[in-house]
Amino acid sequence: MKRKVIAALLLGMAITVTGCSGNTTKDTDTTTEAASDASSETTADSSSESEAATEAAERPDYKALDYVKLGDYKGLEVTLASTDVTDEEVEQQVETNLNNNDKSEEIKEGTVENGDVANIDYEGKLNGKAFDGGTAKGYDLTIGSGSFIDGFEDGLIGKKIGDTVDLNLTFPEDYSSTDLAGKEVVFTVKINSVKRAPKLTDELAAEISNNEYKTVEAYNNYIKEDLEKTKKENQHNQELNDLVALAYQNATVNDYPQEMIDYQLEQVTSYYKSYADQYGMEYADFLKQQVGMTEEEFVKQMTETVKQSLGQEMVLRAIAETEGVEISDEKFQEKASEYAAQMGSTDVDAFISQYGKSTIMASILQDEAVKILEKNAVVKNADGTLAETTAETETETASK
Repeated sequence: MKRKVIAALLLGMAITVTGCSGNTTKDTDTTTEAASDASSETTADSSSESEAATEAAERPDYKALDYVKLGDYKGLEVTLASTDVTDEEVEQQVETNLNNNDKSEEIKEGTVENGDVANIDYEGKLNGKAFDGGTAKGYDLTIGSGSFIDGFEDGLIGKKIGDTVDLNLTFPEDYSSTDLAGKEVVFTVKINSVKRAPKLTDELAAEISNNEYKTVEAYNNYIKEDLEKTKKENQHNQELNDLVALAYQNATVNDYPQEMIDYQLEQVTSYYKSYADQYGMEYADFLKQQVGMTEEEFVKQMTETVKQSLGQEMVLRAIAETEGVEISDEKFQEKASEYAAQMGSTDVDAFISQYGKSTIMASILQDEAVKILEKNAVVKNADGTLAETTAETETETASK
């Protein structure tokens, strides 16, 4: 089981800083993410083993209980999301697969429907003036994907192909660009054309599955099982995230180790400076254009973001300290090998050298703390009945 806190820590910090200040897509779709949970595995997987393994900067050590007063962290109650898969979800995934396999058909008349791939031109205006990053031509947008801000895709459903429509929308309060966060804007959108997936047939099912599923029924059953598997994985991740969030809410962080704040700020700064170098830009210009901030504003925001991220780490570490968790050399090597495999590396020694023993140890301690939370949690199903947790299942399996 991959715990997202691990991959994020191994890249320095579990935070997201998004750029492209005028981008209409949601924050997770931007191209300048820092070491976030969403991007950490991708970044790690794309790293070539042929790259020179440089010694990682030593991560500062600290005692979390010097800064944290724990609240309740045992007996925390969480409710699991349902893993039921609806017929509509199966149908939508089938449509996506057909589109991805170039089986969609171009529609030039009619109205936009959910699941369509709409080719659009759009221009976003704030107070009547076009803003940076809010304009594009010939953009293919999958309706219902949730990749644009709320209201954009829904606002196109039912509109005629060829029409131009105005969408009065509001950017989220927590949007990455402070210039747009919470602001009311108008997007003028022209619907050029639409691609729509055809109705699935036995022939198409066989074709897009390389003859593994030769009927519509067999292919739909496969899709349903795959969606259920994904939902169960997401359900467990959400369970862990909720438990960590509750433990953090119940704790009091009295202060932060300054050496850790300085260390993580340096990690983020180096990350963005490397991006600026790749674009051949001065660091200050890069921040202004891609993040919409001055260096001073960036450091201020990053300091708060670092504290928020570090706070959760400190609470987890305090739990590990309270429970007397000790990591033997054998355990360290075992977990380092596990992390290396998760992040696409076969050379464990090079992996340890690249990320540093202190960072890997911090990840292990957090991992162990999350296990403690899960083992002692009260986990309920959506209907209120007690659920069998993953931790219980793993314990039963190990005892056999």
